[in-house]
Amino acid sequence: MSESPIFEGILSDARLKAEKVIEKAHKEAGDILKEAEDKAEKTREEERKNTKMRLDALSLKEESAVRSLERLRELKNNDAAYNAVQKEVDAYFDSYFLKDESRSTLIAWIAEAAYGLGYRQAKVAYSPKEKVDESMLRQAEKLLMDKTGFQVTLQLDDAPVSGWGVQLSSLDGKVYFNNQLDVRLRRMAKDIKKIIQENTCKAE
Repeated sequence: MSESPIFEGILSDARLKAEKVIEKAHKEAGDILKEAEDKAEKTREEERKNTKMRLDALSLKEESAVRSLERLRELKNNDAAYNAVQKEVDAYFDSYFLKDESRSTLIAWIAEAAYGLGYRQAKVAYSPKEKVDESMLRQAEKLLMDKTGFQVTLQLDDAPVSGWGVQLSSLDGKVYFNNQLDVRLRRMAKDIKKIIQENTCKAE
């Protein structure tokens, strides 16, 4: 028995509507899927960028840490070398200032300190271990006069100082010029460290 034309028309319309609904559903599903894929790709790209930034930051931190460690090692090496040089210098002068040849050095240091002090009269303090006497003061006065034209009268100070070298002061003791070995070495510390650093770099 064949379907009636009316029934077949209704069925045909239903099929068309169903196909359109299915087609629309497929399209919507495809749009949703594409949007989800786009969002997923965007998320992945952002994650890749964030990961790269984190890795770059870690790399910079690592490089900075390595540089800091190298600098710390360099400073420790330089400090160790400087301390070694300091010990050698101390040992040398401990022996040197007990010898008569140290007189010429002390005369020069007295003249230098007198010029630095700038007073016409000054007292010269020195270590009891050093062989400083009046004749050395006269030689220092003459050396200063010959070299600079500055005239000064020096006298020995009753109060001794510890350590090698001399310290000159005004007669009232209010102004002084320290020209002892440890002070002179501190003045030269920057130059000594520079020489050590240059030689350390060459050795490496």
